[in-house]
This record gives sequence, structure tokens and C-alpha cells, in this order.
Amino acid sequence: MKKKIFYDRLSSYITRDSRFMEKSFIDYGSRINKALLEVIKGILLDLSVSNISTNHCFYITFNTKHKEVEISSNLKKQYPSEMTIILQNQFWDLSINDSFFQVTLSFNRKKEILVIPFESIKRFNDPFVKFSLELEIKTKAEKMKKYKSTSKNKKEVKNKIISLENFRKKKD
Repeated sequence: MKKKIFYDRLSSYITRDSRFMEKSFIDYGSRINKALLEVIKGILLDLSVSNISTNHCFYITFNTKHKEVEISSNLKKQYPSEMTIILQNQFWDLSINDSFFQVTLSFNRKKEILVIPFESIKRFNDPFVKFSLELEIKTKAEKMKKYKSTSKNKKEVKNKIISLENFRKKKD
């Protein structure tokens, strides 16, 4: 009798918990993006302390609509969606943070400070060594939309399951 009570409790515990456990898939794209951003961060860190040959030339394209990008209003007007900057010889005050980098560049002989979050980077190129990265940028809204659509599909599949108990002959 004690065993049955134990198994009944264990069964209800497992059933109760399994309703709340959602299996998720590994997001390889997100993990690869994070690793690639760390590579870019390391390269820029080396560049900031002059550990890189002057032959290198870095083209960095970023999303100017990203909420944490800080550029002048003139640059935002000129580049409403994306902008490519070049870091080679004429840049100043390059500093690297965990989530962004800051650099001073000259535009029409006027120095401007740019704050660029790593999450906003779309492309990174070094033509000197023929190295190029293209990153996949997803906003939180896009990630949630994908999550909601997959959970909706799971609900649709559950609703299509038919129990065979209704069709079995009942034993009297």
C-alpha cells in the first residue's frame, strides 16, 4: 500500500512538473554570433593598444537604428539605417567596453565621437588579409516572434492528437 501511494505521488509530481518544462532547441546562430563578436572585440582591443600592423584596414558596418548607437544627428540623417566606418590610420581615442566600443573619426574635417554597441555590428572586413564576417542581427522582438510561432505550432500539433481510447471496445 505504501509503495502505491509513493508511486501515485511520484507520478503526479512528474506529471505536474512536466507541464511546465518546455524543451528548447539550441540556437546555434546566436552562439556563433556571440563568439564572432568576441573575435571582433579582441581585434579592436589589440588595435587600441597598437598591437596590430598598420597594413590592416578594418571596415565595420553597423545598424544606425540600434537603440544604443550614439552618433551625431547629421550622421543619422546621412546614414538612416546602416553605416560603414574604416579604422586604419586616422582614428583617435579607440576604447573597448564589454558591450560597445567608442572611437573618434573625422567627417568633413570635423571630429566626431561614435559609440557603437557590438550587437549593432552587421559586417566586419579586413581586406589586407581577405578576412570577412557577416553577422546575423535579431532584435528581441524578432526573437520573441520566432518563439511565439514555434510554441503556437506545438499547440496546433497537440490539438490534432486523437486519443484511441474513444475507438477501443470497452470490456464489460
